[in-house]
Amino acid sequence: MTALTVQSAHDQDHTIISLIGDLDALTAPRLEGVVEAALRDGLRHLTVDTTGLTFCDCSGMGALLRAQRAVTAAQGTMTLAHVHGYLRRILDVTRVGAAFSEGPGRGFPCSVPPQAAMEQPA
Repeated sequence: MTALTVQSAHDQDHTIISLIGDLDALTAPRLEGVVEAALRDGLRHLTVDTTGLTFCDCSGMGALLRAQRAVTAAQGTMTLAHVHGYLRRILDVTRVGAAFSEGPGRGFPCSVPPQAAMEQPA
């Protein structure tokens, strides 16, 4: 298992959350905390960039689903970008991929200047 680093960057009402490492039972609360903070700050449109995600288990998938529900309840949108590997497999096997919008390559650091990013390692 590796740690999960969560990088978030904000651009008006949009937040890009980049996941780097493993999303599992030990690291899922990190993602949930960043999503909750964004919603508290009034940021309703989230893109979760999974380019750097190296592993995702059922706990990680649960965290993504809870985040999706929280964003929807706040009348926002959540998009997954750069879905691949373990996450792609879990989405396909469990057939919960329809719960998420999938976007193209929009993600940190391309869309938001690096100085706007906040890094939060687990």
